[in-house]
Order: sequence, then structure tokens, then C-alpha cells
Amino acid sequence: MKTPNYQKIYQDLLKFKGLDEYIPVPKLEKSIEIIRFNNLIAKKERLIDSGITQQSRSYDEESILEILRYQKKCNINNTQLALEFKLSRNSVAKWKKIYQYKI
Repeated sequence: MKTPNYQKIYQDLLKFKGLDEYIPVPKLEKSIEIIRFNNLIAKKERLIDSGITQQSRSYDEESILEILRYQKKCNINNTQLALEFKLSRNSVAKWKKIYQYKI
């Protein structure tokens, strides 16, 4: 299965939202970089009064595992992880329960 060209997607997204002059698109190779960049876009949008809701986000298995590995590597709890990635603590707990053997 081919992965999407996140570089092009985010360039088009920024251009569509009128943020292309405010945010340069970095090289997006890892899931965690994509999530952080997505949060950066959401933060800029909130400053311009057009925020992204949590309901519009979805995560694939690879991204979830990357987030959970990050939690383990940095030795942080569910609340800290949820705050950093703007997730629900319940989502983090559910992911840990589902993917506990894959981490």
C-alpha cells in the first residue's frame, strides 16, 4: 500500500486555508512529525478564528503505535501524552489496552 504524499497534501491545505505565507511545510517523513505539524496548523487556525475540532481527526495503527512508543521512550503518563498531542486521555487509555502487545 502506498503512503500519501503528505508534503503535497499539506502544501495544498495551507494554500487553501491561506496559511501558506505563515507556515513553511517541513519535510514530513514520520507519523509523529505529521501529527505535530497538524497541531501547528490547528494552533495557527485558532489564532485566525477557524479551529479544527477533535472529531475531524483520525489516526491509523502506525501513528497510534508511534505515539505510544513516544510515551514509553519519554516516560510520560497518559495525561501528559494527551496534552502534548491534544488527545483525549480516554483515547490514550483505550489505545494502550488495544495495542499493549505491539508496543
